[in-house]
Amino acid sequence: MKTTLNSNSFYSNKGNAKVIQFINAEDYMILDVGCGAGDTGKLIRSMYPHTEVVGITCSQAEYAQANQNLSSCICMNIEQDSLPDKYQNLFDVILFSHILEHLINPIETIRKLLSYLKPSGKIIIALPNIAHWRERWKLTLGKFEYTDSGVMDKTHLHFYTFYTAPQYLITPIKKLKIEHHLVNGSVPLAFLRHYLFTPAIKQWIDRLGAKYMPNLFGGEILIIAIYLPNP
Repeated sequence: MKTTLNSNSFYSNKGNAKVIQFINAEDYMILDVGCGAGDTGKLIRSMYPHTEVVGITCSQAEYAQANQNLSSCICMNIEQDSLPDKYQNLFDVILFSHILEHLINPIETIRKLLSYLKPSGKIIIALPNIAHWRERWKLTLGKFEYTDSGVMDKTHLHFYTFYTAPQYLITPIKKLKIEHHLVNGSVPLAFLRHYLFTPAIKQWIDRLGAKYMPNLFGGEILIIAIYLPNP
């Protein structure tokens, strides 16, 4: 097995709680691609203790921590290496939470991993939205600067909008059918958000913004697709 590891990287946070809504108790086997320190998988297992989450990372530092948070973890380069044959047709869900934008050829990675997904299994994708209003405002001011994290993370190789993400990542794969396509985000309300509006009103406005203007107010793009090997 050919493996290129980056032992210096270590990514840890509180986990991506937004993807949990698309996972249920019947999703017994989950593959978390680009699992970092295993924080999202840890969240999943806290809600569904009988679910097994297998992580993939190319960082030896993350691997050590993820092995404690997940059922198991594999240290490999997902674009160069292949999973062991024992994982063929095993997973109910393959999770790509903020990893595809870091890959050289993300769509080929999705294609390669489909053989490890059960028929009617789910692909869950989370991506940053380059067309979010904050990024538009920065560009209006003439700023296009890379950062250590966020939408303009300096390790991002690809940038997506609400409309281009399914076009580039799902549509070319005929065996995938989009079930949900939505965003997480908020409407900029300045001082109104903090001093005048109740939490219920703020949530209502944010939901409207995300529903009717997802490409402007959505900070995170979510795509859930079903694998239909014989469409």
